[in-house]
Amino acid sequence: MKREIVDITGGIRKLHFEIPYTVQPVNLYLIEGEPVTLIDTGPIMEEVTETIPRTLSELGHPPASIQRIIVTHHHPDHMGLAARFKAEGGAEVVCHRLGLGPVGSYREEAVRLREYLIGMSPLMGLDRELVKTTALTSSQWDVVAEGVAVDRPVEEGDILEGEPFDLEVIHTPGHSIDHICLYLRAQKLLFTGDMLLNTITPNPDMYPPWQSEQRSGLPDYIRSLEKLRGLDVRLALPGHGDCIEDFSRRVEEVLAHHDERLRFIEGALGDGEKTVIELTFDMLADIEAENTVENIFLGMREVFGHLVILESERRVGSELRGETAYYSVS
Repeated sequence: MKREIVDITGGIRKLHFEIPYTVQPVNLYLIEGEPVTLIDTGPIMEEVTETIPRTLSELGHPPASIQRIIVTHHHPDHMGLAARFKAEGGAEVVCHRLGLGPVGSYREEAVRLREYLIGMSPLMGLDRELVKTTALTSSQWDVVAEGVAVDRPVEEGDILEGEPFDLEVIHTPGHSIDHICLYLRAQKLLFTGDMLLNTITPNPDMYPPWQSEQRSGLPDYIRSLEKLRGLDVRLALPGHGDCIEDFSRRVEEVLAHHDERLRFIEGALGDGEKTVIELTFDMLADIEAENTVENIFLGMREVFGHLVILESERRVGSELRGETAYYSVS
């Protein structure tokens, strides 16, 4: 498995691993201070479970010596190995308060979420039984992480003290409801998790009702981007891919991307009406993406999020007929 170790600044290292996932290489960050801190852990996957601990050991910090693990959000490529690392040395596990359920009971929550998404499929214009037997059957996502007890749930503005680095918690929901960024104000460094990536935009979450009354994470994501706008950041350190050197420009690019996507969906409705799945095929054709199961699933989450925003702005309305929502321009 390919890896790369990058010295960000004295005492902070980026550990970059190519993993067998359909995502960009995953980044972990090692802070060699007091306490020795690991930001995110990588998933439980073949080779990964050997390469990441070996790399940490080569750097003088085997998993048993890690004193604190910070989980930026509960997705398995970010928290998958946390339980194993904690078992080795008793590291303190930190995540946002809203991640207590999905981080602490990852596999049970994954099954619960899948059942919710299957139940939502008719609303999108899909056949529930078809979805049940294809896109949302038990998958690799169920086994690439283990739940881990959280020792310190955090909130917006909390400071994770350390020597010589104090990490300021910024709650940035949208990609997931529990997502946090970590700001080193003095060094002007921002660990962005999946909130801000260098070349791609993160997929917005669909919030189940036990997490929020708001059905899509996209409105939260836009607000989170706007909250980050004012930060003084010389280098952003994302959970995937390359570091972001022009932070402000990247924030504006992503905001512009979503504004453009809103206009596209509004235009795609024309004078008629369409379902989420029909608009998803329109969007995938527009960006020349293949109609794979994964692209369709991720595309629907994004389209649905934009429709939630358009409805909130009264630019689009919907009518429920049977179990399916039909959207049209207001």
